[in-house]
Amino acid sequence: MNDDARYSHYRLGFDIGGTFTDVVLCAPDGHTSVAKRLSHPEVITRAVVEGIRELIERDAVDVARIREVISGATTVVTNLIIERKGAATGLLTTEGFPDLIEIGREVRYDIYDIASRLPQPVIPRKWRCEVRERIDSKGEVVVPVDEDSVRRAVEYLRDDGVTSIAICFLHSFRHPQHEQRAREIALAVAPELFISLSSEVLAEIREFERTVATALNAYVRPQIGHYLQDLETDLAAIGLVSTVHLMQSNGGVISRDQAERMPLRMLESGPAAGALASAYVATLAGIDDVFSFDMGGTTAKACLISGGRPEITTEFETARVHRFKKGSGLPVKLPIIDLMEIGAGGGSIARVDAMGLLKVGPDSAGAQPGPACYARGGMEPTVTDAALILGYLDAHSALGGQVSLSLQRAQQAISDHIAKPLDMSVIEAASGIYRIVCENMASAVRVHAAEKGRDVRGYTLVAFGGAGPMHAREVARRLGCKRILVPPDAGVFSALGLLVAPTIYDAVRSRYARLVDVDWTQAEELFEQLACEATTALSSDAGSSDTLDFERSVDMRYVGQGFEITVPLPVRFDADIVARASASFHNCYEVLFGQHLNEVETEVLTWRLRASVLSTGDVTPVMGQMTPMLGDVRARRAYFPDHAAFQDTPVLRHGDVAIDSIAAGPALVEQAGCTVVIGPNERFHADQHSNLLIELLD
Repeated sequence: MNDDARYSHYRLGFDIGGTFTDVVLCAPDGHTSVAKRLSHPEVITRAVVEGIRELIERDAVDVARIREVISGATTVVTNLIIERKGAATGLLTTEGFPDLIEIGREVRYDIYDIASRLPQPVIPRKWRCEVRERIDSKGEVVVPVDEDSVRRAVEYLRDDGVTSIAICFLHSFRHPQHEQRAREIALAVAPELFISLSSEVLAEIREFERTVATALNAYVRPQIGHYLQDLETDLAAIGLVSTVHLMQSNGGVISRDQAERMPLRMLESGPAAGALASAYVATLAGIDDVFSFDMGGTTAKACLISGGRPEITTEFETARVHRFKKGSGLPVKLPIIDLMEIGAGGGSIARVDAMGLLKVGPDSAGAQPGPACYARGGMEPTVTDAALILGYLDAHSALGGQVSLSLQRAQQAISDHIAKPLDMSVIEAASGIYRIVCENMASAVRVHAAEKGRDVRGYTLVAFGGAGPMHAREVARRLGCKRILVPPDAGVFSALGLLVAPTIYDAVRSRYARLVDVDWTQAEELFEQLACEATTALSSDAGSSDTLDFERSVDMRYVGQGFEITVPLPVRFDADIVARASASFHNCYEVLFGQHLNEVETEVLTWRLRASVLSTGDVTPVMGQMTPMLGDVRARRAYFPDHAAFQDTPVLRHGDVAIDSIAAGPALVEQAGCTVVIGPNERFHADQHSNLLIELLD
């Protein structure tokens, strides 16, 4: 694709959240227009179509000029797993290993709870079928695959109502031919089945994690196929026929065909897009180290971004029994942008516990019935109700242009459930809710940063999401951060991240060896195989004819350790590669743990290659349309916990903030989907990219 073609059409991105669905339209010149609609869990694509129609009509856009559509499908994939609404799924596994998916690891996530519950596998015992075959750890065939046992198993699963099958044979990451032959047999017996191979989903060591990932991919694959078909049908109904891409959790987009084959890669794609957008605006603003702070209606998420790049992890879990307890979920060992999540959103419910203490979250009122102030049937007090009482939200306007707010209902809910039981005023109760939720988020970020060996006091907080800018100053103060950046259209910021995401494919193979024994000629051949796989996977994507950017890395550890870390490798190997790989490992290890060992040998387990194609154009966020304020009110009383008092506070629109002209707080800066709270004695201004920069003084 040449440079002129890049700017000849419109691009569209949308992120489906638990409370709102955000839609961003990017014009050929890079300028954006946004829409925000309440999500409809019963018909996922409904809010998407509503938002697109709004933008098309508002901007008088010729639908034929919209050539690219990028979807964030976090809610779709996650809800299928959490709510156990995926397909009837079977498993073909090596004889003797049907219970591997249930036995898991020996480590308990709560060592003091002997009755702690573990997440249930998505494949029941009756649908786990054993196949006679065996491959050893070196990839040598010990027992050839018994084709008759494969046929019998597939016939049984098909006749019992299974529609999707995961095939995971022992050590297939070294020798995938058995799995490939089993797929051929399965499709010959029942061509309507969806088949997922572990050697394609996760060609990596550790059988439990590989089996779980393959099972989850198979579990959601049929419904994701239906979702994509419904999406294309609904888009075609409004005249929009374009290339559809899907956001991955690793910070890149993939084609529709790849997404349908590997839907598990879309898990946490929405939050990943938010982190990517944070890195994008931070780079434009000339800031290297930031942490993104995304607070929506249900959860808050943070991501450390060092040197302009979000950190990546392969240690992620979904469907946790205890949502915020590590180890209580199903492991998804795929490359994912490293996000910290906490149950703190605008809909988080506040209550007085059995000890008489005020608690906030993690459960949420969601979009239905929503906070009490939504007047949609919700009766319990939430963070949004507290924000309305404290003056951060305008009681005379519609939240996100969608929901009218009731101050009376918010006051009643907090009075009945919090203030009266604790013998305090409604204002004190609302302030308590606000401060507790901010402390919960700050504590979680502090721990997350410490685990990564980072000191966030030198980082800039990038605040977005419907509730992020409203809580950013209090979170930043508690973390010791000195600066906050709020981008334009912060309320729909994750959707903007979809439009700046590169096309990415991650290829991986496990090959064990001690570092000193690595055959680097074979390693080069392995990376060439991975590059061929990635190039083939990206061949159908727009722009893939350009030169691909390849990044190499390897998982390493000290000999005898039970865990490893991912370290970068050079694109080409030379005579000093062993020393360079060792130095890279020691540097990464020291960042994480404060020191490294010199007298202990190292070993490599897994080789990784990332292939990427840059996005097709620049994006220039501009201010979305505001809901008109009633009357000429340009100030309202807002409560600041650090001063324990209400103050008359000017109300500004984001576009009214002067560029490079420093103003003093307090102030409330309103955008179409959120409100920025600036405290007394704080300084703020807008930069040339319309970002709002806030300086927190001691």
